[in-house]
Amino acid sequence: MYEPQVALIQSSPAFRTARLAEIELGSLVVLREGAGLALRADALSARGDLTVGVLRLGPGAVRFERCALDTVLVAFDIGYLVEADLTSLAARSPDSGDLIVAANRPPAGLYVTGLFDGTAGLLDLATAVIRPYVSARSALQVALNWKLVEREQRTRVLFAHERENVEPARHELPRRAYGEDSD
Repeated sequence: MYEPQVALIQSSPAFRTARLAEIELGSLVVLREGAGLALRADALSARGDLTVGVLRLGPGAVRFERCALDTVLVAFDIGYLVEADLTSLAARSPDSGDLIVAANRPPAGLYVTGLFDGTAGLLDLATAVIRPYVSARSALQVALNWKLVEREQRTRVLFAHERENVEPARHELPRRAYGEDSD
């Protein structure tokens, strides 16, 4: 079959078929099962074991899926940014897919549940590697909604993660008794 060096009809974004091992970490890919969008990412267990796969984006929970290195996927050749929605900033218990901002970890990462034996992880945006996330599930974190936008044309939204009914956690101030004997 004839295949020209340069595509006669170009597309935006450009698509290419490749094995998982040939796709760079952080690249956007199309998943065949469930027709979904995903990020090429790896997951690191607490013991240091590395698992290759993709981070499935889409309706419902954002989740990591293991893949074999010879799995054939369709990759996007597109530059994108993770754009935080600062109006959704809230201290809350994180949901899978939330953008978490913290001072004692990488400054920002995507919260992922159900990795190794149900433990949570945090996708480091700088490396596209999910690392174990140690925090009590009930502990409040600074979390935000976010979206993937095309780098060249920021009005083009590739994916949006929005948590429904986001309400900031309310902390009641301690009550002080007045006029009572404290003995």
